[in-house]
Amino acid sequence: MNVPNNLEALQVNRSQAIGKQINKNTLLDERTIAILRLHFDPINGSLFWLKRQEKLGFDVRDRLRTFADLDLLGRVDSQDLRNYSVFEWLPKIFFPERSSLILGESAGTSGKPHITLYREREFYQAFIIPFLEIAQKCGFPRQSPWLWIGPSGPHIIGKVVRVLAREMASPDPFSVDFDPRWVKKLKLGSYSFQRYLDHVVDQALTILERENIEILFTTPPIVTRLTQRLSNRQLGQIRGIHYGGMVISAHQMNEFKACFPNAIHLSGYGNTLFGVLMESEDKLRTHIDYTVPDSRLLFRVENRTDENRGQICFTRLDQSVFLNQVMERDHATIWVNESADLVEENQIGWYSQGAILRDPAPPIQLKSELKLGLY
Repeated sequence: MNVPNNLEALQVNRSQAIGKQINKNTLLDERTIAILRLHFDPINGSLFWLKRQEKLGFDVRDRLRTFADLDLLGRVDSQDLRNYSVFEWLPKIFFPERSSLILGESAGTSGKPHITLYREREFYQAFIIPFLEIAQKCGFPRQSPWLWIGPSGPHIIGKVVRVLAREMASPDPFSVDFDPRWVKKLKLGSYSFQRYLDHVVDQALTILERENIEILFTTPPIVTRLTQRLSNRQLGQIRGIHYGGMVISAHQMNEFKACFPNAIHLSGYGNTLFGVLMESEDKLRTHIDYTVPDSRLLFRVENRTDENRGQICFTRLDQSVFLNQVMERDHATIWVNESADLVEENQIGWYSQGAILRDPAPPIQLKSELKLGLY
């Protein structure tokens, strides 16, 4: 079996389909079929999907012809992601290159962590290119020393940050490691929680006092504590802040912009399972809007609480791992700009490249059950 190289060709040809909805849908269908032929190949496919096919009782490659047909496969749910070995998701044809695959786990905010993997090119598409494109557009500083305050692993973000710094022509980032899963065991606001937070921030301050740090990459709770302990000179020294790992509101972002007046502020939204969506500009916010970066990801909202807002559902079309209709914890409003890819076939309402996820956050009724911590 040959690996379907036409996936890259489909990505390139997308530019020719802008403004032509039927062509966009055709490209998506072609990509979908290429992914299905890979993962459901009887010899070199992925064990998880071949097991699913046995339960379904039909030949997936023969019956499914469009993206809309993915409804016939059923969802991938949280227990699937927690219970199956990560290599059962990987098509056997890629087993010889396992030494170059990039693995990562989720934070475990809503239960046991999920784990997934990426081929190197997919890793760049999922986590690196979205930031680099927006950083260039917004004038995010290059060649500046970074300070990463967050987990080095097993979360995938620890692997992402070093690549981001390198691609921005910056030195290997300074870092303060912490264990977000331990923090989640501590009661929010408790003495133990505050001690751990101070332990992390104290280490960051040591680096900030010694080094000429200009870029921060961390979570909103860490930034909040830093604003309370940094001098005005130190606040003014920061030229860029990349927020990740936790939900941030427009109000928080505007407060941070006032505290760090010389910085470009950019937030990313995503997770280990699918990658990152970035804000497209730095300005005073009334909402936090994240843009879907490419056609390997599709989103829709379900269980709507109003006309446009509901629970996030995503599909990931990668060669390494195919994830169908995974329900996320967070809710968001989804809308589309003129250049986005709105899939209208069968009224299924999926959105891809260029679509906007606005103000993603856990629903109010769920917040008391989640272990949010510092990441």
